[in-house]
Amino acid sequence: MRLKPSRFITSLAPALVLVAGIVILSALALWRGYQDTTRRGEEIAGNLVHVLAEQSQRTFQAIDFTLEGIRDTLEAKPDLPPNDPRFQAELKERVKALPYVRGLIVVGPDGFLTHDTGYPRTPRVSVADRDYFKIHQDEPNLGLDIGHPIQSRVDGSWVISISRRIDRPDGSFGGVVVAVVDPFQFESFYRGLAVGRDGFIALLLRDGTMLARSPASEQAMGKSFIIASATFRYLPERPHGVYWSVSPVDGISRVVGYKALGGVPAVVLVGLASASVYRSWYEYATVVVATVAVLLGLVGVLSLLVRRGRERERAEQERLGRAQRLEALGHIAGGIAHDFGNTIRIVQSTCALLKPSVKDDPDARSLISDTERFLKGAKDMTERLLAFARRQELKARATRIDERIAGFVSILNQASGPRAAVELKLNADGAVCLLDPVQFEAALLNLVLNARDAMPYGGTIVVETAMIASPRSRAGLRRSFHTERPWVQIAVVDSGIGMSHTVLEQAFDPFFTTKGPGQGSGLGLSQVLGFVQQSAGEVRLESKEGCGTRIRLVFPTIPVDRDETRPTGLTHVGEEAATDRPPGSDPVHGSGKT
Repeated sequence: MRLKPSRFITSLAPALVLVAGIVILSALALWRGYQDTTRRGEEIAGNLVHVLAEQSQRTFQAIDFTLEGIRDTLEAKPDLPPNDPRFQAELKERVKALPYVRGLIVVGPDGFLTHDTGYPRTPRVSVADRDYFKIHQDEPNLGLDIGHPIQSRVDGSWVISISRRIDRPDGSFGGVVVAVVDPFQFESFYRGLAVGRDGFIALLLRDGTMLARSPASEQAMGKSFIIASATFRYLPERPHGVYWSVSPVDGISRVVGYKALGGVPAVVLVGLASASVYRSWYEYATVVVATVAVLLGLVGVLSLLVRRGRERERAEQERLGRAQRLEALGHIAGGIAHDFGNTIRIVQSTCALLKPSVKDDPDARSLISDTERFLKGAKDMTERLLAFARRQELKARATRIDERIAGFVSILNQASGPRAAVELKLNADGAVCLLDPVQFEAALLNLVLNARDAMPYGGTIVVETAMIASPRSRAGLRRSFHTERPWVQIAVVDSGIGMSHTVLEQAFDPFFTTKGPGQGSGLGLSQVLGFVQQSAGEVRLESKEGCGTRIRLVFPTIPVDRDETRPTGLTHVGEEAATDRPPGSDPVHGSGKT
């Protein structure tokens, strides 16, 4: 029996509320964890860029302080000869205190080097075409200048110029003092900071020109990223901040912290890849989702078990109600059949006494014969009622099921009529049951006749046998002598019109029939039920309108000697147990169609 949708939903309401609660709480936990991770990523990027900006600014300030000292010395000694040894030594000492500086040079007003920490290895060349020379020549009040990365004319490596103007006593242009900075020294320092996979640290000029980057990229050196980087859109309004963006260069999503250096036209950027920022949250989310999935699975399994338990309980209650109703009907039918049988015997005795006295009266003799014939039919009906009430006397014998059915197939074939065929599928493997073989054949005949009537257009009636586990042990009943051994199932299957749920509920009631008047007594299935239950078996009826019917009879088997036909260790009360085997029949295995 299936629960109605409304009842099913109502029964699952607590489980649905629990599931909704688990999902909502898990979603809130994940969302809160996501927000905390986002905030933590922004804090890390902001703190790291702040530290790097402070370090970079102090580096530039130290270089600028050195340049101002050199400029002041040269302005105080305008007649200092080129490459003066004492001044050269002073420059080299200053370079040692500046780890990012490769060398210090002084350029005269004519563009040639007058002092150089690389002297005498550095050739005497003119740098009048360099931007750092021309910009100081053209702009007297510029102050500190950080130039774009250029390639050295000595060894071709990338360098950054940080320079200041030198004035003569009369205020005219007296040259430039330049610190030659190695941009890869910044990259080396940045590399030691943990920014995760796909993260970066960059030092750029305010016009977007790349000065240094970690991981190093010579392709990006000296290029402008003022359009590609969102930093330069936020920089005019906020000199430092954090934002999330997808890089137009590599398509990677990052949280980017930026800060402009005070007094220096440069910006420091720190980018942390979203995958790195959210890695711990992904792991946490995986655990949460897996846990929720397990909990939902457990809730689903428990709900399914509860539903099945309720269905089994309801089905058991219905089965028990039917059994009690049939038991009550059985008591009534048994009493009626007993009293009616006594009346029939009295009338039969009266007819037997009247026969000699009316032997000369053909009409009276014919009337008595008709009465006896009708009494015989009434007696058959009482026997069926007694079978339903389980009060008939059974002559139980050890019966080989497959052999008995095979020996009875000719009668079954005749009973099926011209439009239907009986097909046997016997797979009980010689199993033996203790039952009345005559009543067994009568029950089988009743089922085949019902199957034939259910197929008005003909078809195939399948009679099949099989060994099954004890149905009582599966139902959780207390084990008995029979439930410890396998059972035999005899199924009669048709492809007829089937039964509705209402008909199924009343199928075993005595005198209930769906056939027309005079076409059936309604005692066939009730007689089968009485016989099977009196033989310690069970009956199972499965049917659906338009899909045919399957009725299964299951009986417990008894142990028998392998080479003998008598049961071992069994004595039937009031009857000597013996194996029933139809004369002239052979064992039948497999299936056969007749």
